[in-house]
This record gives sequence, C-alpha cells and structure tokens, in this order.
Amino acid sequence: MLNIGRILSEHRPVVVLSALVLACSVSLVRGTESSLVRRGVMRVVTTTAYPFQKVRKAAADRLGSAYRYVADYEGALAEAARLRGETAKLKLDTARLAMLEGENARLRAMARYLRETPRLTLEPAAILETYKGMLRIDRGSRHGVRPATCVVGPQGVVGVVTETADFTSTVATLHHVDCRIGAMVLRNRVRAYDGVVQANGSDFNRICTMEYIDMKEDIRPGDVVVTSPESLFPPGLLIGRIGAVHDAGALWKSAEVMPAVDPYAVDEVFLIRRAVDDPEYVGGPEGDFLDLPPPPDAASSQAPETPDTRPLQERYAP
Repeated sequence: MLNIGRILSEHRPVVVLSALVLACSVSLVRGTESSLVRRGVMRVVTTTAYPFQKVRKAAADRLGSAYRYVADYEGALAEAARLRGETAKLKLDTARLAMLEGENARLRAMARYLRETPRLTLEPAAILETYKGMLRIDRGSRHGVRPATCVVGPQGVVGVVTETADFTSTVATLHHVDCRIGAMVLRNRVRAYDGVVQANGSDFNRICTMEYIDMKEDIRPGDVVVTSPESLFPPGLLIGRIGAVHDAGALWKSAEVMPAVDPYAVDEVFLIRRAVDDPEYVGGPEGDFLDLPPPPDAASSQAPETPDTRPLQERYAP
C-alpha cells in the first residue's frame, strides 16, 4: 500500500489523466453522454474554487463599501457646501426683507402722520449722521432751510435746526444742551418758570428736565408734555411723558421728562415749513383751569343791584 501511495503521489498527473481517459472510453463504449464526467469535473472545480470565490466576494463587498463611503462622503461635502450657500443666501434675503419691512413701516407711519396733521406743511428729510445728540440731515440752505427750523417725526418732537450748509443742516435734539423747547403739561397746561424742557447735560441719558415748577402746581408721573403756544414749535406737539417729580426746594420742584423720540433710532424726519395754530392749544380747552360754573345770565338774575360806593378817584383811576 505504501508503494502504491508513493507511486500515485509521484505520478499524480498521469494517474488523473488516465482516469479521465478511462472514464471517457467507458462513456463512449456505453454510448451515453459525458454528463457523469462533466459533473465530476464540475464538482471538483467548484469545490476547489469555492474558497477563492468567497474571498473574492468578501473583498469585492469591502471594496464596494469603501468606494460608496468615499463617493458618499464627497457627495455629502458637496451637498453641505451647497446647503451652506443656500443658507447664507436665505439669511441675506431674510435680513433684506426685514429691512424692507421696517422701511415700509416707517414710510407708512410718516404718510399717516402727514394725513393726521393737516395743519402742518411738512418736508421730509433723511438723516445722514448722528453724533452726541446732534443730527445731520440732507436738507440745507439751498433747499430753504434756516436756523431755528423745527424738526418733528411721527412719534413727536425731534429738535431744532442750529446750523445750515448748502446741502445739509445740523439739528440739535432734546439730548443736546442747545435745544430748549417751550413746553406745558397737556392735562392742566402747567408750565415751568422758564417754560422749557431741556437736556440734562449728557447725551447718554435720555431723560430731560422741566425745572422751576411752582410747588403748588399739580403734576404727576405719566402726564403728557406737549409744546406750548410760546414755543418755536406749533402748540400741542408731543414731547414726552413725565417720569418722576422731585422737590427742588421750598418753592420749586422739577420733573423728569422721557422724550417720545429716540434720535438714535430714527432714519427720517420732517421739517415744519408752515403751521396753522390750533385754537384748542393756543387758548386752552374750555374750563381748563378752573372748574367754575358759567356766570349766571344777567337778564335772569333776581338779585337786587347794589350801588357803587367807591370814591371817584378809585372808580375812574387808570
């Protein structure tokens, strides 16, 4: 047996070939198809090739996964870049839309203010610069602007023109010490001794002051402050509201006024070109100061007339 095994081992190709030739000869002699041989050869080949096919399939799967990962990664990077671009564009569009909406709201407010104040002839002006309570607007002496021109906005009083150039003008707002505006309390027409609202000396503080108010006057936090008939401005324009009242001595008190307009938050203003005085603010509403009953009709009075007993000097004195 050892010799046969050694012979087969040494002459394996010859033995295999002889076996195949013998099988083919038997198949030819019997007249049958070579399916038996073919099946045998196919079984041997497939059995031998199976491990290699498994390895090839695993390697192909891994290579395919790696390729898809790389391809998907590059695609993801490209998609992320595209989405970043679209996001930036959407942010710009959103900011532009918000700016347009704000501008539209401001223009609507200005148009509404023009309709609601027919007694004023107004000219719009754009703000070019804001600095320390001063505004620079795009209207100057070439446009007919002169110092002391009053400047307002839809929210209320803005300030007064102090200097003019050919095409620009400088406006002192209520935050600037050069701006002093005649004012009164709308509820009871109370005025300060000097009759003005003025800045407190710092443009960083929005609070203005009304000083030298008589201690007997009735003013309260929350009262509306408007321009008085003695002001450069037409009477009745909103200045702000009283925030607090302080005693300044035995005779006087002062009031803090919160202006209605923040000069650092406006983009357009109006120049007052002409104004028609409102009688309600010039003369005051009827019964504004004293709640006295109307005088009785002389014709319907039943009281007897009293003689005038004054001396002649007093009766005819100038």
